[in-house]
Amino acid sequence: MSQAELDATDRRILTILQEDARIPNTELADEIGLTPAPTLRRVRRLEEEGVIRRYVALLDPKRVGRDLMVLVRVTLDKQTKQGFETFAEHMRNRPEVLECYLCLGDTDYLLKVCVPDLDAYQRFLVDVLAAIPGVRNTASTIIVKQEKYTTSLALE
Repeated sequence: MSQAELDATDRRILTILQEDARIPNTELADEIGLTPAPTLRRVRRLEEEGVIRRYVALLDPKRVGRDLMVLVRVTLDKQTKQGFETFAEHMRNRPEVLECYLCLGDTDYLLKVCVPDLDAYQRFLVDVLAAIPGVRNTASTIIVKQEKYTTSLALE
């Protein structure tokens, strides 16, 4: 997948949409200095090219009963293609796993896990992670306070 050709107007559109994806097209057009029709064409092109992958609602985890956030470092016993694929497939199917990254270095995978409480995390750790063939070691870090959170990529 190649990098998209983005001009200054595209970057401005993307910056605005990252802050408020529900902004009406007319307001977006006003903000970038175009009329609504060409603005909408640009947004549609960015969607079709896969620059804009999807639109989502960002929830407050605590308000929906997900009070515990944990970063988990996972080491596999063997670094094989099948081992990586098997582990990744397990993680893609787990709703409590918000993010899963294949890494280089001492850690094979880094996970961001969000669960209601410590008991739920223990069940995930024992019943899910430890049950996956090839998992050699896990190390958990419980997040106490989120100092920064953004989903916006810097484009300017």
